[in-house]
Amino acid sequence: MKEVSKVLYEKLIRPIEGMITSKNLTIVPHGRLHYLPFNALYSDEGYLIDNYNIRVLPSASVMKFLKKQKEGHAGSLLAFGNPDLNDPSLDLPWAQEEVLAITKDIPEARVLLRKQTTETAVKRFGEQFRNIHFATHGTFDAEKPLTSGLLLAGDGENDGTLTVGELYDLRLNSDMVTLSSCETALGKVANGDDVVGFSRGFLYAGVSSIVSSLWKVDDRATSILMQEFYTSLKETNKRNALRTAQLKIKNSYNPHPYFWAGFQLTGNIQ
Repeated sequence: MKEVSKVLYEKLIRPIEGMITSKNLTIVPHGRLHYLPFNALYSDEGYLIDNYNIRVLPSASVMKFLKKQKEGHAGSLLAFGNPDLNDPSLDLPWAQEEVLAITKDIPEARVLLRKQTTETAVKRFGEQFRNIHFATHGTFDAEKPLTSGLLLAGDGENDGTLTVGELYDLRLNSDMVTLSSCETALGKVANGDDVVGFSRGFLYAGVSSIVSSLWKVDDRATSILMQEFYTSLKETNKRNALRTAQLKIKNSYNPHPYFWAGFQLTGNIQ
């Protein structure tokens, strides 16, 4: 892993290293580089995340969708955890612990667990909360990215899969959506640098920032990472808070990039 990361660092970062004058990086990848965890690029000085705060944009065109922090919400955080998908093998006990932990000290937070974590609840209550957190499974279809979805509990109104396509019909007023789920940062590179996926869908729906993952994440490591992320948010911005959380996993839980490098921030950092 380090050997490949080092080769990529030498090709992508080293040629421009002398021109980087800030510890804060905004990266707009091209083509297949959208699937690359830039924070895990490696040199003799360490991983890129050891020295930089990083955010990623799916394309320059999403800049017009980015908005300042939203105001006037009835609630602070709406958290969905461990939905009942009628299959015990899909249960996520650490995800349930995660949402209980991150909301316990947040005023005006609302927690929905198991059968309460419905697609209907997202559509009905999402606009009322400043931040929305999903601790559930996600699916990604590279050939039909609009059918990729977050797996939630079904009910009489909706089937439980909140697809990327449905996001384009939503009008959320959220400052941040956190997708503590699998493969939610992925999208199909459609035209030029344009990417169709969860990040663009939520940005189009009016969300200012998205935290999402590039691969199938480890349940326990993600739970620890998210708890640290929300704790750090009380003192710093989203980009710094995510870096702090990832470094905690890397330095205290497991140094392999699989456990910490999958998550990235898209959108506004404040």
